[in-house]
Amino acid sequence: MTSLTKISPPNASDTVPRERAFRLLDDCMRSPAVWIASPAGSGKTTLVSSYLQARKIPCLWYQIDSGDSDTATFFYYLGLAAKKAAPRFRKALPLLTPEYSMGIPVFARRYFEELYKRLKPPFAIVLDNYQEIPADSPLHEIVNIGLSCVPEGIRVVVISRYVAPGNFARLRANNEMKLFGWDEIRLTREETGEIAQASYGQRL
Repeated sequence: MTSLTKISPPNASDTVPRERAFRLLDDCMRSPAVWIASPAGSGKTTLVSSYLQARKIPCLWYQIDSGDSDTATFFYYLGLAAKKAAPRFRKALPLLTPEYSMGIPVFARRYFEELYKRLKPPFAIVLDNYQEIPADSPLHEIVNIGLSCVPEGIRVVVISRYVAPGNFARLRANNEMKLFGWDEIRLTREETGEIAQASYGQRL
């Protein structure tokens, strides 16, 4: 995966808008973070990209892959995504170099706080394909730190095939993270008909 693909949102221009799901997402987006979990191929990425386009919310889109298990790699590419999202800031976000190895939680908090300062609300950060991160990866705690300091006007959307792991239990308990699952994302009969009509020119 090239760096450009990794930090670019999908094209949602030809997507049929799903107003029912959009309204449910509106409610979830009142919280700092939203965790979207449903099976592969259920339309999670398409829904989020089309929602942000419909609501005219600018975003930083980050495609997670197995390489992000290395935290230095994660911060490197997130810095590239931040530069793309806020090009007016000439100074790049810091890299996770060996001298920070004994204080990664402090580094992570300062990193995310600086990242959020560069984004003009309303703004969304999307972490797509989060299921690619192994259960024992330290990245879970880093993302947890990032979600715990989201300022007003910024929202973080995590897209995964699985529900949020236990690392995020406190955020859920404090109502700082909303869950958006299969019951919310799956198509209704009406939505299926609208998609069929847009795709084939006829309703089923």
